[in-house]
Amino acid sequence: MQHGQRRLIAAIVAIFVTTGGIWLILFKTGAIPPPGKDAGLFKMSDRIADLQVVETPDGLRYQFGKSHLTPGEFAEQLKERRPEGSRGRVYSILNITGTAGFFWITLGLLGQVLFTGRMIIQWIASEKLKRSVIPNAFWWMSLGGATMLIIYFVWRVDIVGIIGQSTGWFIYMRNLWFIHSRPAEHRS
Repeated sequence: MQHGQRRLIAAIVAIFVTTGGIWLILFKTGAIPPPGKDAGLFKMSDRIADLQVVETPDGLRYQFGKSHLTPGEFAEQLKERRPEGSRGRVYSILNITGTAGFFWITLGLLGQVLFTGRMIIQWIASEKLKRSVIPNAFWWMSLGGATMLIIYFVWRVDIVGIIGQSTGWFIYMRNLWFIHSRPAEHRS
């Protein structure tokens, strides 16, 4: 195995270990609730998944888990558990229900920034040489951005994003493999 291939493998392992380590620390400190565990915050998606309509002597009611609520009681519960003030608007805009969501949104935004940055790097390199070129930094930024976005899309349970990023991820890996497996004198 050549030196460039070893560096590539070491970089990929470092990306996964760092990402996994950050996730593990956040999970162990309680910043990220375990899957299926109630974080103590009201999540509409969880409530709808458990929604059942039941007939009671008083008429039809909505059943969420063990409680029976009228439509008015349900609306009141939504109002009471909604984050207050501007925080509620921010949570609504970002489509998150708790503070741990800010970590995930930041991860997704950083991944997207890498994707935007890679195109800027390619554009600057091409302008300098007055021809179309793809510098190595383009592929590294693509790989880093795709990795971050795949992790973000897994958290969001967004299959379209996962598929879209994972197919590109293999292409970025393969291009880096080609670059680092060539002798140094032939690299751009």
